[in-house]
Amino acid sequence: MTTSSATSIADLSVKISELESNSQLRKLLQGAGKPVFQFSQTLAPHLQTALQSLPKGLTATFNCSEQASWKTATAITFALSGNAEGKLEIISGGPVFTYATDLKSQPTTQLPGTDYSGSVYLKISLGFQISGNAGGTGNVGTVGITGSIKGSKQASLIFCHRVSGSTLLGNAVLQAFASLIFPFEPSAALEMKANDLAVVNFQGCLDASFAASYGVPGINFAAPSVAAVVQSVTKGAAELTLPAGTIDLGLTAQVRYTHADVFTAIVQKIDAQNAFLYIMRADKSQTGVGAGINAQISITNTPGVTVDTPALLQAIDKITGGLGNEQIADKIPDLQTSLNNKIATWVTDVGKGVSLAGEWDQNKSAANLFKYKVNLSSADLVNKSWHSLCQGDLVAAANIGGLTLQPGSGIDTQLSHSFTFTLHLFNFFAAQKNTYFQHSYVVVTDTGIRYMYDIGKETDTKIKRATTRCSIHFSATADSSSAGAISNADVDLYLELAASQDAAQAKRIADTAGYIPSNAQATQAQQSIQKFVAANGSGNVSLVCILKQSAYGRLSSSEFTGNRPPANQQQDTQNWESFRAASQQLFQLDFLAKVNYAQWSAFNLICNTGSPNGTPNRRQPGNPGALPPSFWNNITTAPQMATYFCLNSAQFMNLCDDLQALAFQISAADTSEKWDDVLASLQEIVTSDVNYDYSKSAIAALLKLCNPQHVSYASIAGQKCFTGTLTLA
Repeated sequence: MTTSSATSIADLSVKISELESNSQLRKLLQGAGKPVFQFSQTLAPHLQTALQSLPKGLTATFNCSEQASWKTATAITFALSGNAEGKLEIISGGPVFTYATDLKSQPTTQLPGTDYSGSVYLKISLGFQISGNAGGTGNVGTVGITGSIKGSKQASLIFCHRVSGSTLLGNAVLQAFASLIFPFEPSAALEMKANDLAVVNFQGCLDASFAASYGVPGINFAAPSVAAVVQSVTKGAAELTLPAGTIDLGLTAQVRYTHADVFTAIVQKIDAQNAFLYIMRADKSQTGVGAGINAQISITNTPGVTVDTPALLQAIDKITGGLGNEQIADKIPDLQTSLNNKIATWVTDVGKGVSLAGEWDQNKSAANLFKYKVNLSSADLVNKSWHSLCQGDLVAAANIGGLTLQPGSGIDTQLSHSFTFTLHLFNFFAAQKNTYFQHSYVVVTDTGIRYMYDIGKETDTKIKRATTRCSIHFSATADSSSAGAISNADVDLYLELAASQDAAQAKRIADTAGYIPSNAQATQAQQSIQKFVAANGSGNVSLVCILKQSAYGRLSSSEFTGNRPPANQQQDTQNWESFRAASQQLFQLDFLAKVNYAQWSAFNLICNTGSPNGTPNRRQPGNPGALPPSFWNNITTAPQMATYFCLNSAQFMNLCDDLQALAFQISAADTSEKWDDVLASLQEIVTSDVNYDYSKSAIAALLKLCNPQHVSYASIAGQKCFTGTLTLA
């Protein structure tokens, strides 16, 4: 190694012509000029002081004596005007750079990621003007490095050099400038010193690709019926043991896209064998461009997946102990369609700037998109890959072999969150898992695979018949100790509505979301469904409303005393009126305008006692055949319809009562016996309190009455399907 003719900066200047001959500041310098970096006098008193003894937070500015430019082998030029100002910072602890690991995270990941006690970083910041080498044309503009970030508050080049804390400041400054590398030079990672970092902020357009991978992130178990089964299935313990983390089904779709934006590239040298390159969405709070440069993204091909049947069956086999495979086989075509709809939706949203681009523009901090490992064992591969990188072709850069995309890169993480699906087992009222899978059937939904257990009751047959249209069910979980104690008991109420090629039903589903009072998320759900139907026809529309215990626990009802109905039925009246109004509005049942609670009360009493006088009992339907022919004279519809409504309205009032009681039961469930009582209540509610024909009315009325304090909304839409999920707490 050729040594520098200077050993310190006693005159407060760094002369580039006197740096080591292999220093990039010297060898990449263009022309015959001899620029000098001249430091301010604030540095003078400290030049002979060890770094570890310097005042904390010491900084200094410096100027470039003349105009100069440096040109990399990738044809990218870094230029400085005369008197261009730079900054030197002495950092003795903590990060030199902080970023978010993906677009959904906060900027908490630090570089360097390890402690460097006893050492100090010298951070050099310079506002180079960057001239790119943009090449081929992508769908959103010329692909490659296009230039500097105009108006940026942050330097275009930041170089961080680590030295021992015992090094004198003057010597350390000279070492830092001699070690400075330009990240777009192919040999950057090979030449830089261990523990150094080089950061460049630039504007450009990248041609990239990534894999959208599917997996099963978790299993939702519904309620089993006996304490022994609680220990075997609750949260995947014992017999139904779940693998740790996501189960990879081998379902991967390659997506290729072009992305114009403001970027940050970081080269980090770990040691002689390891270096990494990060491509990030730049920190917009620092670049100062705000909304001036938004993410422009274009998909260049439409991806698709083919279900890896053996991998899927193997995963299901592991989850269900070999008992759940047979039901899956004939559902694989439906599953494949569902997964491809999700990808098609993502592609459509990206193209419109709705999803990924919009999310990125909301994220102001630096967020990692791609992390590559640099192949330090092959200078030739690194050189070729780096040329492709600077031309904006990340696909070629990775394929050449000099750069290897690392698992868990930011965009990969974001996609994994988008494309996981769940396996949901519910109506789990069998004492043994063998019995469960012998009597269950499988439904493929937009959110995953669902096993439903047929309990053989007439009401369940109706629910089974209408699974693709309407379903009311529970998902119950609890932790069970070896001593039989129960903790963390939790039961969610799922209200699911779906319509296939039925515009009228799709409209009802949209209207149902509007029953949540004065809520922006509910309004968004309603408008999203309406917009989808207007643009795509009816298609397949689904709305899933998840009521947490805190939501349905706010329901109220007129309380019974033992088996005796309450004399004051004000709350039951309110619940009944909500159900009647929903039924009338959703199904245009005009005759309900002439039916009121007093008439229902007379109906119930005659069916039970033969007289319209007394206290009605919603838990006793009685004998509707006892009604005199004149009872429905004022109703302009078939008497059977009015009678059927009254029977269903009583079931809804019971549902409100039972859900309120269920919330109290769950809170008190701390033993296996009490948990069994909860599960028995779930079975009773499912089989007795809900009738499919009026289930939409029941769902709408519940949404109105539960008075949610918090509502969240998520949706996914393709050309043929839409699924919205509202979670009420």
